[in-house]
Amino acid sequence: MMSKVRSPKRIASALAVSVLLSLSLAGGAYADSATDIAPGALTTPPPVEMNLNSSINILANKYLMNYFSSIGKVSSTQVGISGTTSASQAVDSLGINYVLQRWTGSAWVDAGASYDNGTNKASLSGSKTFNVQAGYYYRAKTIHWVNESGTYEEGTYHTSSVLVEL
Repeated sequence: MMSKVRSPKRIASALAVSVLLSLSLAGGAYADSATDIAPGALTTPPPVEMNLNSSINILANKYLMNYFSSIGKVSSTQVGISGTTSASQAVDSLGINYVLQRWTGSAWVDAGASYDNGTNKASLSGSKTFNVQAGYYYRAKTIHWVNESGTYEEGTYHTSSVLVEL
């Protein structure tokens, strides 16, 4: 006779399968043919991606508590990237490395970089403006880091993409 008691392994397996199914269904929501090129774009849109690792990595950290970034169109030739890094206490140093990425139609390629850093603070916010070429989708890849008494922790965040129209 089979027990009706639900084991933690079975519950975890069922949860993992449902999450994977949800992600695979959501992943099909982007365009994948040349006929789906938006007005003002030179390429098809990039796939939608999620920052699943950012929450999981936070749990393992002692000092790096939270990080986030966003991207926005400033004009037809510029985008702005903003970011925040938060620590659990004032740390020796912390920072944000900003990497602008352009979608080629099949891959993300680096198109610019900059950084902000600070010392003896518990949080750091900053923003950078980058010149861009119209007709492409852009996103930010930001690396948020803290260093305290020789312990280095970092996390990477990818923003959603933004189309800079022709």
